[in-house]
Amino acid sequence: MSKCPNCGAPLSCGCQKKKASNGTLVCANCITKYERTLLTEPSVLTDLAKNVGRYKNLEKFIKK
Repeated sequence: MSKCPNCGAPLSCGCQKKKASNGTLVCANCITKYERTLLTEPSVLTDLAKNVGRYKNLEKFIKK
C-alpha cells in the first residue's frame, strides 16, 4: 500500500489515487493543495517567465 507524499494518508484503493500534473500520485483529498504547491516551485515560475515572450510574439499572428 502506498502513501500520499503530501499528507501521508494511505492510498488503498484506486478511487483515492489522483495523478498530479508532475506525475506524482497523491490522494483525492489533497490534490488541489498539492497542485498549488507545484505552481510556486521556482522551476515552474522560470518556465512560465521564459514562455511569456513567445506568447506575446504569437499575438500579432492571431486574427481578432
